[in-house]
Amino acid sequence: MKKNILLNIYQALRQIYEADSQIVWFTFFKNIFEAVFEAVYGIYLIKFIYECIENRVDFRKLFIMVSAFCVFYIVVHLISAIHSFCEKISELRIYRHIFQKIIQKAKKIKISQYENPTFYDEFSRALDEALEQGFGGLFLTAWGVGCLSGGIVALVMLASVDIFLIVFAVPSVIGSLYFGIKESGEEFAARQDETVGKRKMEYAKRVFYEKKYAAELRLYPSMARVLFVLHKDGYTERCKKNIVHQRRIGGYRIVETLLFSGIVTLGSYLYITWRLKLGGSNAVAAYVAMITAVGYVVNSVNQALGLFSQAGKLCMYMKSIRDFLECEVEERTEEAVPPNSHMGEIKFEHVSYCYPGSSRMIIKDLNMEVRQGEHIAVVGENGAGKTTLMKLLMGLYPVSEGNIFVGGNDVRKYEPVAFRDCFGTVFQDFQIFSLSLKENVLMKVPETPEECQLVIDSLEKAQFGDVLEKMPLGIDTCLTKEFDEDGFVCSGGQAQKIAIARVFAKNPQIVILDEPSSALDPIAEYNMNCNMMEASKGKTVFFISHRISSARMADRILFLEQGKIVEEGSHQELMEKNGRYAEMFRLQAKNYQEEMGGALYA
Repeated sequence: MKKNILLNIYQALRQIYEADSQIVWFTFFKNIFEAVFEAVYGIYLIKFIYECIENRVDFRKLFIMVSAFCVFYIVVHLISAIHSFCEKISELRIYRHIFQKIIQKAKKIKISQYENPTFYDEFSRALDEALEQGFGGLFLTAWGVGCLSGGIVALVMLASVDIFLIVFAVPSVIGSLYFGIKESGEEFAARQDETVGKRKMEYAKRVFYEKKYAAELRLYPSMARVLFVLHKDGYTERCKKNIVHQRRIGGYRIVETLLFSGIVTLGSYLYITWRLKLGGSNAVAAYVAMITAVGYVVNSVNQALGLFSQAGKLCMYMKSIRDFLECEVEERTEEAVPPNSHMGEIKFEHVSYCYPGSSRMIIKDLNMEVRQGEHIAVVGENGAGKTTLMKLLMGLYPVSEGNIFVGGNDVRKYEPVAFRDCFGTVFQDFQIFSLSLKENVLMKVPETPEECQLVIDSLEKAQFGDVLEKMPLGIDTCLTKEFDEDGFVCSGGQAQKIAIARVFAKNPQIVILDEPSSALDPIAEYNMNCNMMEASKGKTVFFISHRISSARMADRILFLEQGKIVEEGSHQELMEKNGRYAEMFRLQAKNYQEEMGGALYA
């Protein structure tokens, strides 16, 4: 355990040192200088004053010494004030450094990892600890080193008077070290055990203050009770696991205080009293000062070990960052094949997939070939595996069995970033960022007037032009009100149009549209699909939709059921086959004809 604590402190300080080496050196210097001065000021100066009085030394000598200490006292506080200023500046720099490392790592981790609850726990802990604990480990360690330095100085002064006095500090040091390690281990174990319960509480809390849940909570008041129960379960779970660790910690502290600090302090005071009785008046000045010194040594060493224990605890929390940074990332072969001009040629060979930790196959022995420029509609009921199929195609999930070929090469041979740049996607759970409209469409900061014009053209193709005309700041308008009170809040349909505009702006070889128009009415959806098909000529397009009317525009339709392609062909061919596709089409057509007069199905 001791080795682990020291290793964690070393690893944490190394991360901080990489971000700002100067603040590390300055922090250790400041704390050591303060502690040594405090020891000399509180012990040696008292001893010197007593001896001057006892030996009737000239007052000028005493005045010079006291004045010198006063000057040093002012210098110590000036250094502390400068350090406080530097600390505030450095704290942001260090946080940014650690945060960037975490985010850069997160971009390289396999997306399938996010399906793993343990990984999610480590990710959330890493982000939390980077913000809350990183700087604390440095200051506690430096403070502990300072206290230890002051204790060593006090021990030297003790030894100069009576070397036997050092013996009284040893039991306290051993006891504090042993129990400090025990307490650190229990604190960290408690923090790890409460992660799941804490996440339940945080989720319940987040639901109550986030805007997207507000309407449902008011329409369904009983949901609040369900969330309260979830919050209570998380609280109960945390308490049950925490109380075991806190009882042990309390027991360690009681034993440490009674057995070591109390007995050792009492013993040293009795010994000094005995030595004064034997030594007479000649030893009074030195031993009276050493009474303070014994207490200082015991307290400073105990405080140092306590600080090291706390620093170890914080740095053990930072271990979450280190563990996260060591997570498995997507493999990058040195002989990666660059994307080519015919990436739209796609082939699935006996592909199967199941989520990690599950034995149920979501995709089962699937075979499929797609020609360059072909428009494919993927339809089927919820849970048929449509979205999973597309994520396998993009290499977001690794296949469990079989092979996927894109552009004539196995997808695993491509460099992941370059390969995914060939895709333009709009998923069901797309996100709108609290950034400007142009950055939301281009997914980067526009660098030229041509790129700004591309944003406008893409929005018009996505039928967002009428909304854009009403925006005073145009494409510079900030979306959401998180950072701008005058920000534009999109409706569901407007947000989907922005997401689709991203595809137009990117101009990829392969387009994947996963329920891109679910928030649009049927007429708007029809117009959107016409625009998309026109803009995607020559590109391979996959679009997933529960509204089978959209599938009529496809060159070929794949009907998925339980992870398999059960029907395949054009709209006319599948209608003549009179199978599952035809059944679902007629059912939807009947419903839309009742609502829309059947215009889209004529």
